[in-house]
Amino acid sequence: MIIHIDADAFFASVEQGFNPLLRNKPVIVGGTENQRGVVHTASYEARAYGVSIGMPLIEAKRICPHAVFMKGNYQHYHAASLTMQRIYLQYTPQVEFTSLDDAYLNFYGATHLYKSGMVAMAGDIQQAVRNSLGIGVSLGIGKNKLIARIASGKNKPNGIAYVPAGEERDFLQTLSVRELPGIGRVAAARLAELGVFTVKDLTALSKPVMEKLFGVNGARMWDFANGVDHREVKVRILPTQISRETTFEEDLTDRSIILATLQYLSERIAAKLRENAQRARKLEVKIRYSDFTSQKMAQPLHQPGANANLLYATVEEIITRLPFKRLRVRHVGIKVSGIEWDNLQLQMFNEETRMEMLDTVVDEIRQRFGFTSILPADTLVLQSKYRMEKNGFVLHSPALTK
Repeated sequence: MIIHIDADAFFASVEQGFNPLLRNKPVIVGGTENQRGVVHTASYEARAYGVSIGMPLIEAKRICPHAVFMKGNYQHYHAASLTMQRIYLQYTPQVEFTSLDDAYLNFYGATHLYKSGMVAMAGDIQQAVRNSLGIGVSLGIGKNKLIARIASGKNKPNGIAYVPAGEERDFLQTLSVRELPGIGRVAAARLAELGVFTVKDLTALSKPVMEKLFGVNGARMWDFANGVDHREVKVRILPTQISRETTFEEDLTDRSIILATLQYLSERIAAKLRENAQRARKLEVKIRYSDFTSQKMAQPLHQPGANANLLYATVEEIITRLPFKRLRVRHVGIKVSGIEWDNLQLQMFNEETRMEMLDTVVDEIRQRFGFTSILPADTLVLQSKYRMEKNGFVLHSPALTK
């Protein structure tokens, strides 16, 4: 039994929860009313006027002139997400967060612990979130992720929908095929040419026909249409920070080795962030000297990201401001914080998107040929100090070989 939880109009609801003066008022998050840009989130009061996600802010101002426009505050949303995370983990350790406001909870083998039943327990979770944050969440309950997710959108806002085992196909029959994962505009148009508009229409086709039309994804669509979803709930918790650090085998004064090590640690952190589908907002550099004294300095990244060049550029900025002592360096480390899921906000046609595409290629090369198959040239100086293996330099800190 799986529960999918989706916060209602998350950004706007959080702002209303933090500021009582905004409650019951139309709130639009995305920018000021005279700013170029689009609506990221609109409260249900604003949606009643026709405001929708992706709408230009100037259009939102036209149809809802008395709305409160806000650029948004990531710290608010991050804090609220961590609070929800703590609440959900009180009910089951099997929690998969897919965004700041979206999570799957797996109760397989544990439903007997909740004598009042799953719906009553879902109501308890809902009330706990409202008591802590003043925001509403909608919950869907079903035997797999597909059913739970679709159900969570049926009684918004602040609703609960339960699909009993064995009723999955009946629940899906009348839905548009666009509500199934993997069926976008192009696939829907192709299905429409065959007279397939609803899930019921799709189930009338055979699985081999769907495979012939859409390949492997066609078989997956057919399974979904029949209420079958084998995807597991993978434990995925948003960490507060990620760090990588190492002690040198001998204290150093060679600045090129020290900087190369920091650059290599940046590569490691960036790879971990991308592996977790996360990005960071803040970076800290730590240096410990031979006399065991330490220096630390942190600053925000110029933009949230998981790109190694972005991280190391911030490292270099910090190093120029961090006065080196006339001592040998014993230990260096990097820590990133302000971590968020990388699907917080989509970007199009900009430098950030280009870097993400390059990072994807780098990750694919490393997955196939090893981490050291592609590295910044400046880090190769580390070969004079450390053995370089397929999966990384063998540093003094064993954990960093992964």
